[in-house]
Amino acid sequence: MCAIDALGIAPMFRVPIEIESRDPASGDAIRARVALDGSVEWSPESAVVVAGAIRRQGDGCCGCCPVLNFFVSPATAERWLAEHPEVRGNVISMQEAAAAGQVVFGEVLTQS
Repeated sequence: MCAIDALGIAPMFRVPIEIESRDPASGDAIRARVALDGSVEWSPESAVVVAGAIRRQGDGCCGCCPVLNFFVSPATAERWLAEHPEVRGNVISMQEAAAAGQVVFGEVLTQS
């Protein structure tokens, strides 16, 4: 859950991190390493993220976090979305997800 949040932790705390997750459709492992600058390496190379929300759920935490997941491939992500009509969302690349994490969380702890 909250794949984009996980990808934003490294830039937020200014520490490199490693993420281990499982594809909710296949159960296959996904790993990502995020550097201090927010750059990311992942395996498998085909991994993606579903960025979405549960329909008719107003609360961001309850509506988004359960569906912001890592998937091993676009095919498993699309299959999962098709099997969950209550979710509206899109498959995005790991680069896009990492960039979103950096935008949302990267400056949270800096003083203005």
